[in-house]
Amino acid sequence: MSDFNKSTLLSALAAKTSSLRLSRRYFMAGAATLSLGATLGRIAPAAAANDVVFVGWEGYDTAFNDPTILAKHGATFQATYINAIEDIITKLHGGGIGSVDLTTFIHQYVSFAGSAGLLDPIDESKIPNLSKIHPHFSAFDDLLKVGGKRYAVPFTYSSIPLMYNPAVVKEAPTSWLDLLKPEYKGKVAPFPDVMSMFVTWGRVANGTSDPTHMTKAQLDKAIDMMIQLKANSRTVPSSLGEISDMFIRGEIVMGMGWEPMVAWAKDKGVEIRIAYPKEGAFGYIDTVNIAKNAPNADLDHELINHCISTEEQKAFSEANLLGIVNAEAMKQIDNPLLRNLYSFDDPAAYFKHNPVPSMFPLQPDGDYVVWDDVLAAYERYTRA
Repeated sequence: MSDFNKSTLLSALAAKTSSLRLSRRYFMAGAATLSLGATLGRIAPAAAANDVVFVGWEGYDTAFNDPTILAKHGATFQATYINAIEDIITKLHGGGIGSVDLTTFIHQYVSFAGSAGLLDPIDESKIPNLSKIHPHFSAFDDLLKVGGKRYAVPFTYSSIPLMYNPAVVKEAPTSWLDLLKPEYKGKVAPFPDVMSMFVTWGRVANGTSDPTHMTKAQLDKAIDMMIQLKANSRTVPSSLGEISDMFIRGEIVMGMGWEPMVAWAKDKGVEIRIAYPKEGAFGYIDTVNIAKNAPNADLDHELINHCISTEEQKAFSEANLLGIVNAEAMKQIDNPLLRNLYSFDDPAAYFKHNPVPSMFPLQPDGDYVVWDDVLAAYERYTRA
C-alpha cells in the first residue's frame, strides 16, 4: 500500500467510530420520514445507470472493485469515500436510496440502519462464500441481523488497543489506569472519538463487562476518568495519524491506538507494542451492506461474495494491515506480524481480549443512559 493510501485510510478511520454523533431521532425516524433539510453533509452527483455505487472507507473499496465481475455485467465502479459513518446515512437520507449499492457500516449501527429502512436484507443463498467465514463470527449474528434477516456481512475487524514504546516503558502496561500515572504526564494520548472513549473508559471506571449499558452514575464516573486522562495527556489528538506521528517522534510513550500503527511505526524505525490491559479493549467489526432499493442488487451480492473470497481476503489483509474473516485466508497469511496482531490461529482469543459491544440504547431502557445522554456527557469532557 502506498504511503498516500496509508495516510488517507488512517485519517479516515480516525473519525470512524466517533463521528457517529446522531441523535436517536435521526436513527429511529426512518428514511421516508426525514426531509432533505434534516440531512447532514453533501450529496454526491448522481451515478450512471450501470454504475455500482460504493459509499464507505477509502481502501475498503478495493475489495469490491473487481474488473472481471464488473466487465461481465457491463458495469463500472464508483466510490464515494466517507470521513465518518454519518456520511453514509447522510448520503442515503439525502437521495441516495435507489442509487447507492454498497455501504460499510460498523457492526454497532447495522441493526439501526436496517430498522430505519436504509438497507435491504442480504440473500444468504447468493453469498456462497459465507461458508468460508470463520465459525467464531457467527457469535456476532445478532448484531448483524434484524428480525432474522441478514443486513450485514462481516469482512474485516480491528480494535482500539493500549499501545506503548518499550524503549521507554520497560514493562508492558497491565491496566488502562497506567495512562493516568503521574510519571507519564504529557507523554500519553487519548483517542479522538466518542465511542472508543466511552467503551474503553466506561469499562475501566465501572468494572462492567457491557460499557454500552451504563447508569447515569456510571456515566459520570467514566467522564471523570476521561477528564483525568485528558489532563495527563500531551494533547487530545484530532486523528489517528496524529497519534501515530507522536509515537514516531517520541512525544508520547503510551496511548490509545490502532493495530496498523505497529507496522507504520516499524517502517519509520520505531517499535510500538500492544499491551493487554486486564480490562480488555474495544473490538469492532466492519461490515458490507446493500443499500435500500440498490439498483444492482444481484451484482452487489456477487461483489460481496468476491469480497469475502479467500484470494481477496488475503490481499485485503496484506494491503490494509487489518483482520479478515475468511478462515482459509487466515491460514494463508505468512506475515507473522499480521498473524499475531489479529490472532488468525485463534480469532476467539482475539475477541476474548477485545470484546465486541452492542450499541448504546437509542430509546429509554430502564435506568440506562441513552446515546443522546452519552453525547451530552462528552461535551463535558471536551470542555474540561
